[in-house]
Amino acid sequence: APFLRLQAPLVWTTLVLTLHEDGRAEVDLPGASPFPRHWVYDEHGELVLKTGLTDYSGWMRQPSHASTPWGDEDSPAVVTAAETALERELSRVLMSGRPMIRKLAAGDVLARQGSAGDALYLLLDGVVTVEVDGEPLADVGPGAVLGERALLEGGRRTATLTAATAIRVAEAPADAVDVDALRQLSEGHHREDEGATVTPAAQAAP
Repeated sequence: APFLRLQAPLVWTTLVLTLHEDGRAEVDLPGASPFPRHWVYDEHGELVLKTGLTDYSGWMRQPSHASTPWGDEDSPAVVTAAETALERELSRVLMSGRPMIRKLAAGDVLARQGSAGDALYLLLDGVVTVEVDGEPLADVGPGAVLGERALLEGGRRTATLTAATAIRVAEAPADAVDVDALRQLSEGHHREDEGATVTPAAQAAP
């Protein structure tokens, strides 16, 4: 004595694959380590799911293997749908312009419906709830580009964006991307009409 033990934090991904009699297959991500982000691809190599929240400091402090599938319990994962190819392209353009990076706590409002809007948002980490007239319509995760409709439709926010978890978001001016790209993105979103949901995965058994 004194004794010293060094152990690196563990990384794991817990996947569930459900095979149906009719040939359908469903994949779920019920558990994962808090860091890094986990990406799930289908049989065609297309990104279909990913974790919506990373917690580096929490991961570094994890108590050995207790929160892993080989310990007492698996850490539940917040799972989000993959962003579109256009959003991935726009995200590269936005980040190349050195946008302002903001951090918001869970429950903070990023943008409020009806307010003036002259900025575009790229969600870097966490989950944002999209609401219209007080009704939640969709939850979106990292990689989502938000706020484009206000720039195309008169400068007023068409929805309220609230942090469902702690988030990091990049904020860029309206001229960061061309109008045609924004219009194409807006046509594909329609979050005010159809919700693209995020699934808080249930805690998995060890």
